[in-house]
Parts: sequence; C-alpha cells; structure tokens
Amino acid sequence: MAIEETVRRSGDMAQGPRKKARRIAISNKRQITVPKEYYDYLEMETEANIELEGNKIVITPVRENNDDFSEFILKDLIDEGYGGDELLQEFNRRKNNIRPAVEALIKDAQENAEDVESVSDLFEEDE
Repeated sequence: MAIEETVRRSGDMAQGPRKKARRIAISNKRQITVPKEYYDYLEMETEANIELEGNKIVITPVRENNDDFSEFILKDLIDEGYGGDELLQEFNRRKNNIRPAVEALIKDAQENAEDVESVSDLFEEDE
C-alpha cells in the first residue's frame, strides 16, 4: 500500500503517515536503498541527513533554502553599524521585504518575456 493511501485512510493529510515501517537490506559496504515510495513521498533528491537517536537511525531529506539571504543581510547590517535590538529589528524588516522584492522581479521578468517573440529579439539594438 502506498504511503499516500495510508495517510488518506487515517484521514489527516497534514500530519502525514504516523508510522510506516519496512525491512531493508544492508549491503556488505554498509549501504542501504531508500524504498521508492518513501523517496517519492518525502521528495528526496541527491542528499539526506542521517542522525543517531538512541538506538535508531533517522534519515531525513536535505532541504536547501536558497531564498533566505539571512547571512548576507546580517553581514550588511553589521557593516552598517547595527547592533543589539536595532540589529534584530532591522534584520526582521529587511528579511520580510525579500519575498515581495523577489516576486516583483519575477513578475517584471514575465511581463518582459511576453513582449519577446524570439531569442533574436533579445539582442536587437534599439534604433
């Protein structure tokens, strides 16, 4: 039975499956294969995090968050002389402005793309 079916039967899609267990083989090189249904359900890609919790191994998908920019914002704020409570307030203000700015850039790019009929239009010189 697929994981999605298990979830549907439990009636709560938000929580996901409470528990789904399966026996898997461990190769001579100590390698394991993540079952396809687990891999697909968790939207795994090329890397996973592995943790030892007591007598259990917990494997979770790596989630790269490339749209955070926190480190860049903090560096700029420190360079600008912010510190203490002011640093926290300005950091939160700037971080909250990232999503709307990115969405505006995407919208602008989509609108500009609508005016282009071919790739060569992008490189024509203005007369």
